[in-house]
Amino acid sequence: MKKFQIVSCAVLLVLTATTAAHAVEYVAADDSPASKLCVSAAMDRPIKFLVEMRDTGVSKRYAANQITCNGTNITSFAQQAGNDGNYKMLNPHRRGHVEISDLAQLPTVDGQIMTVSGQVNEAARP
Repeated sequence: MKKFQIVSCAVLLVLTATTAAHAVEYVAADDSPASKLCVSAAMDRPIKFLVEMRDTGVSKRYAANQITCNGTNITSFAQQAGNDGNYKMLNPHRRGHVEISDLAQLPTVDGQIMTVSGQVNEAARP
């Protein structure tokens, strides 16, 4: 029984270390509200992301159609960051978008800090 506990602990430690090594940390490139929303879209749970949008005064529809993160729409950016909850929350609010992606070609980033710059696309405003 004691060997089983030791082996279980060793496996758990290895899995935890492996997961931590593949984590990406997103950092805002500036103090703009758009950059902060981009970081939140990539890292936070949907509830915290909603609070961040509310504090900034941005609606789901506005964020989904007007905010870009590192040149990518915030909805797609959340999906690429692996935050499916925020992607699923924003995607129904996008207008005129069809997305077909080849999962084999998506870039992967492991164990590094990614700087995020967000901006508001004023030209596409209705």
